[in-house]
Amino acid sequence: MKKIYLSILLLSFLGLTLTAYQCASTEITSARLYIQQKNIDKAEDVLKKEVEKNPQSEEGWFLTGYVRHEKRDYTGMMDAFERAKKLGNKFEAEISNMMKASWAENFNSAVLNLNAANKMQDQDSAKTLRQQAINDFKMAIKLQPDSSDTYKSLALAYLSGGDMEGALEPSQMWIKKTKALEGYQIVGEILYTKAEATFNKYYNTKNESDSVLAMNQYQKSIQILEEGLKVHPGDGTLTTILFNAYISTGKRDFALKKAEEAVQKRPDDKFANYNYATMLLEMKDYPNAAKYFEKALEVDPNYENAIYNLAATYINWGVAVREKEEQDQVTERTFKKYFQSALKYLEKMAELHPDDYKIWERLGQVYANLGQSEKAQKAFEKADSLKK
Repeated sequence: MKKIYLSILLLSFLGLTLTAYQCASTEITSARLYIQQKNIDKAEDVLKKEVEKNPQSEEGWFLTGYVRHEKRDYTGMMDAFERAKKLGNKFEAEISNMMKASWAENFNSAVLNLNAANKMQDQDSAKTLRQQAINDFKMAIKLQPDSSDTYKSLALAYLSGGDMEGALEPSQMWIKKTKALEGYQIVGEILYTKAEATFNKYYNTKNESDSVLAMNQYQKSIQILEEGLKVHPGDGTLTTILFNAYISTGKRDFALKKAEEAVQKRPDDKFANYNYATMLLEMKDYPNAAKYFEKALEVDPNYENAIYNLAATYINWGVAVREKEEQDQVTERTFKKYFQSALKYLEKMAELHPDDYKIWERLGQVYANLGQSEKAQKAFEKADSLKK
């Protein structure tokens, strides 16, 4: 996360206030002197008397805002500056500079706290620092509501702690201001994940209201994902989540048609081929699923999702053929060729992720189906050791 440092001469107005307004009250004169001496508490005391005695004192409210800034009372500072601006525009430039400087102070403090939290081993301490970062980002937003970077940073701060609900609103503000691709991806995934959780709840409780709520949440995710694809056409992440949302709302055929159209429009787009292949795999159309996963790998040979799912396609295909051949009691068995096709992709995944026990379990199953019992045993032993 980038750091922002804003160098502003916060005291530049002091020379002006000490010389330009000769008819100031005793309290204002004293406050100027105390501020110059950096005696902020004394300045605050006399300024309190000034604004109580003269609520229309523009300079009194302006200086009150300044001393509150020095005490890091940003809320009080903003209130005082608002009062000063309602009384005139003598300090408009100074107020603008101080608001920007205060925003930078909070933003930088948030960045430092968040970076520290992400490096912290102790989770309680990390949680405390992360919450302080969130509080600082929220204050920065109050100080500069038009700063899209602050909404983005606040959303990422929430997500770093696994708080998707907290990340939702700032992410929505982020895309409202910038139409950023990452913002659409985050909001779309949050809304879809919420819908999935609600539907899973309905699956367990059979409470009809949970089903209705889940469908409404799916529709919200579809709406934002479709909007995102209008701004960022062809994005693989948005498309994948959108197709999943279509399927979850019973629009499987519609999703399949859209995925096929995407491949026709962008035949060399790895995401388009992958999404279409994934749907074909779910429909157990193994030949075509393999075809489009392989096309995705032609575009990007290191596309891990396609590598893994192509292996899964051949495994499922092999299982289906084996069961059919056993049922029909055919003499010539062909199912092994599908497991053989899966093998090279799983072995590549094992090279890329040697500590993933699930890959080794899959490898063990494939070796077993190929009659390679020694390799199967070693793969299963490897999987068991990684589980411990």
